[in-house]
Amino acid sequence: MMEALLCLITLFSLLAVTVTLGESISIDCGSTGSYVDSNNVTWVGDKGFVTNGEPMKIPDVVKKPINTLRYFPTGQTNCYTNIPVTKGQKTLVRTKFYYENYDAKFSPPSFDVIYDGKHRDSIVITESLLNDEETFYFSEVIYVPENKNISVCLLRTSPSDNPFISSIEVYSLDTGMYDDLGPNEGLILHDRIAYGAKELISYPLDPYGRVWLALGSQDSTLTDLTTSAPSIDITGASNKPPEIVMSKALSGVGLVLSDQTLPLTGVPVYLVLYFSEPQSLGRTQRRSFNVFLDNTQVGSRPIVPVFGKATQFILRDVVATSASQIVFQSTDDSVLPPLINGLELYSISNTSPDSGGGGGDQGGGSTDDSEGSGGAKQAKNLGKGGAKSSGGKKNNKLPLILGVTFASAFAVLASAFAAIWKKRQNAKSQSNSTVPNTSTEHGAGTGMSPLVGQQFASDMSDSYVAEDGHH
Repeated sequence: MMEALLCLITLFSLLAVTVTLGESISIDCGSTGSYVDSNNVTWVGDKGFVTNGEPMKIPDVVKKPINTLRYFPTGQTNCYTNIPVTKGQKTLVRTKFYYENYDAKFSPPSFDVIYDGKHRDSIVITESLLNDEETFYFSEVIYVPENKNISVCLLRTSPSDNPFISSIEVYSLDTGMYDDLGPNEGLILHDRIAYGAKELISYPLDPYGRVWLALGSQDSTLTDLTTSAPSIDITGASNKPPEIVMSKALSGVGLVLSDQTLPLTGVPVYLVLYFSEPQSLGRTQRRSFNVFLDNTQVGSRPIVPVFGKATQFILRDVVATSASQIVFQSTDDSVLPPLINGLELYSISNTSPDSGGGGGDQGGGSTDDSEGSGGAKQAKNLGKGGAKSSGGKKNNKLPLILGVTFASAFAVLASAFAAIWKKRQNAKSQSNSTVPNTSTEHGAGTGMSPLVGQQFASDMSDSYVAEDGHH
């Protein structure tokens, strides 16, 4: 009996390990063996996941996993395979790239990364030497795997550039998160920002492994806010933003966000905005505003953040370009200026023709975009209080104000949204027609850089949670 019980315990233990591997795995490319990092994350070497390429240890770099990499001097396409995931469950996959002149060529490469043969992102690394072990480039996608194992392939786009990779991370997301994502679609990250935060936020503060770029006020007309609520209920936001993201906000009489990293021709985007009122408002205090991406309203009615609660508004399948703007406009009865707590911006890969378009809490859309327009983002780990500053670089540069450089995928979006906080002194409340401000961003990927400006008069409105409709 005791032997049978021990067998059952062993079996359940093995099953638990299998489930854990399926939900989350971190691969240190170019290394052997395994280890546990300071965040209690277990990393494994890449043996068994790849059969070609050359491992390399970067001289004078100590921090794992970026002190090793695997590069591919031959072949057009080289792949990691048999990466375990949970079949049919939305999954976040992130790849990191730390060049640091490992090949002594002072020539950072550009190449593409393809997730599971479907979702493609471009990696554009611009610095030969970062001289900073807390900063690296990365790319990220969210999609639903069709099988129990996925692949990550590196595609050579220039004969003179050798693709390489430092790490692969996989996180399973809970049911209900990014729920309007089609079965064949992928979300290529451009930007993910925690407004009012002082440092980047990542695992374990975000248990789903998402990286949030910190962006505080860079202008006297903008104000960083911290909630006075003892806790924040995030059940009203199905994407489950971390409570720490919702505890901070950025507010100003008029906000305008813009991202110069998006292509001139435009891409279908998936935009998520997160809101939570940081103050317990009195009877005469109201905060109400509308948000527009170019001429498309986010949500079907004014946004009224709720004290101690998180709400999200989603706009998808709207084509955005480098000239696009996200404009916040107070309603006539609003006393307090608009605010924003968090933002996520993605380009949509393999958009479903029947997904429908629209704005609000959830939307649908249609457009085929099998080649992702994202880019490698540059991330910087601040490593304080469990928060990691990890960004990425895309094809565009992130604003110098942020002091963070992004690679070709993630950086572009974060750069656009976070880099440019400009004060529009002559803007009026009908700022819908204002010309977008330009910003300098570091990073790679498709995204928008935050342009914050003074543009509208503040007003006041009733506080109710708006559910967006499809347009």
